[in-house]
Amino acid sequence: MSLQHPHSETGIHVVKIYGPKVMFDLGPIVAFNVFDWKGERINPALVQKLTNRNNISLFIGCLQHIWFSVKHEEMKEKVDSQPGIDVTATIGFVTSFEYIYRLWIFVSRFLDADFLEKEKWRYKAIDKKTIEI
Repeated sequence: MSLQHPHSETGIHVVKIYGPKVMFDLGPIVAFNVFDWKGERINPALVQKLTNRNNISLFIGCLQHIWFSVKHEEMKEKVDSQPGIDVTATIGFVTSFEYIYRLWIFVSRFLDADFLEKEKWRYKAIDKKTIEI
């Protein structure tokens, strides 16, 4: 299952999850980035701030010292060539389905091309400090 921006010629994905595609190779922390309808990465600090307002706890991390097995050499080259900050979610034993579902619903809001602009205006309406993108 994947979320793709509507009306994009190349099928731009909303979320890019980093790591192996086989689930048993993943640890309890999932690193990802969110992209807008143009394919540009949305600032992870902004994503974190928006999730906090929706009672979802995400963290900002940096991919460093990532180990890849020999069979994932292509992925290693991609990650090494694009180091950067990402959003991380911890999914553990006590994480409920409801929490993951709320995160999925939140991320799906980025399918709306105006979502970030609407959130900026909402911030101004409640007299909060805005974040420039």
